[in-house]
Amino acid sequence: MDKSIFEKYIQEMRAMQAVAMPAPIAPPVPQAPPATHVESEPNSSDMSGMGKLIVNVTSVRGLYPVEGARVTVFTGETDNMNVIAEVTTDRSGKTPEIELPAPSIRFSESPDPSERPYAYYNIRTIADGFVENLNYNAAVFDSVTSLLNVDLQPLTTGVGGNRPIIIDGFDNYTL
Repeated sequence: MDKSIFEKYIQEMRAMQAVAMPAPIAPPVPQAPPATHVESEPNSSDMSGMGKLIVNVTSVRGLYPVEGARVTVFTGETDNMNVIAEVTTDRSGKTPEIELPAPSIRFSESPDPSERPYAYYNIRTIADGFVENLNYNAAVFDSVTSLLNVDLQPLTTGVGGNRPIIIDGFDNYTL
């Protein structure tokens, strides 16, 4: 394989990541809820495709499934949500497939797409006895079933131990 093609791909991915990265966030003030930032318009203008999302909710580092967890898929900020779907996990800790609009698969077939080939969604997971979990910027592609693993932490009695756990999907994309 030609090394220049590989280098070009890395440069394109870094450029796409730089465009998509949210602005840096100042650390939250103690006692205040954590500051968050997500894109106000998380999706492409052409949302003619349809992707699927399954959320697998567990506890204790994936060992125990969490039955009855409420999973909300939304866009926007947590204080101004545009709720897309809300489902509950089954006894195995999994949600049913959630169908979500996504940009057409044709954007994924070009080495230099004119549009972002995936849609961003935010996922909030709540269950009795566990700390709330927020996953921002989860990518959903047309004609693909995306899987999201959520590991809930049990509530604690310590100070500050029950703040929401926030995971930003951008943090997971490294080359």
